[in-house]
Amino acid sequence: MLTSNKKIKIAEFTVVIIFAMVIGTGMILFLHPAYGQGDNTSNNTTTATGANESEPLPVLLIHGYMADASMWKKWEDLLKKDEIPVFPITFRQSDDKCGSAAEHAKELSDQIGNIKDQTGQDKVNIVGHSKGGLDARVYLANNTQDVANLIMIGTPNAGSPLAENNEMCAPAVYDLRPGSASTAVEQNQNTNYYTIAGDWKPESGNCDLSMFSLTQKGGYDTLPKPNDGMVPLSSVESLNYTESLGNSSSCHSNLLSDYEYGLSKEILMGGK
Repeated sequence: MLTSNKKIKIAEFTVVIIFAMVIGTGMILFLHPAYGQGDNTSNNTTTATGANESEPLPVLLIHGYMADASMWKKWEDLLKKDEIPVFPITFRQSDDKCGSAAEHAKELSDQIGNIKDQTGQDKVNIVGHSKGGLDARVYLANNTQDVANLIMIGTPNAGSPLAENNEMCAPAVYDLRPGSASTAVEQNQNTNYYTIAGDWKPESGNCDLSMFSLTQKGGYDTLPKPNDGMVPLSSVESLNYTESLGNSSSCHSNLLSDYEYGLSKEILMGGK
């Protein structure tokens, strides 16, 4: 038989345990929304460092030339739905929309470090649209080991002729020229590189009205075909160490739809 004092001590110990469990659960629920995973409380176990080895890696989204983080709204929603931590970048220490790839690459180091701290993961995945892919390539040229996969969507890996003799949104536009230093950086052996290119036909539509619409329509006729209206498909796929995830029938500014996400999903979920 337990004495009354012993019963009280056991009851107090039980309350402490329950309280600790509630507090611990509350911390998990609080942290998840901070990086886009919602309030899911699955049965996955967490490592001692805080990283969940069974969860997908956090995804850093890098916008392109004359754009900003708002272009990723659809992908943010899709990634959150799939419970993948998502971080659309805004470059704050250098010109966000027109900054050079070299300056953006410097800032990527700090931002990726912050993402790793927040998530407890030691690697991230990057998706870059257009020049965003070049920003990531320049960062990776430093032989970093913290990027598992880079998916480049409509990235002018060999430049675009439309950027020649063009001074709009400098210095970013200089990175887009054929033969630029940004297009010539070396491969990072620690990272897998993937591409998605646009094979667009103006008569098909598949191009939302945007600030680039007139440029894309004119670009389609002047660029080597196939192209997305701004970047030739051959430029996107010019690197001999990349793997194509497929082509899209959308124009350059519309390459961030559900379709392109579907092409990327297996990589981002950790299937490859």
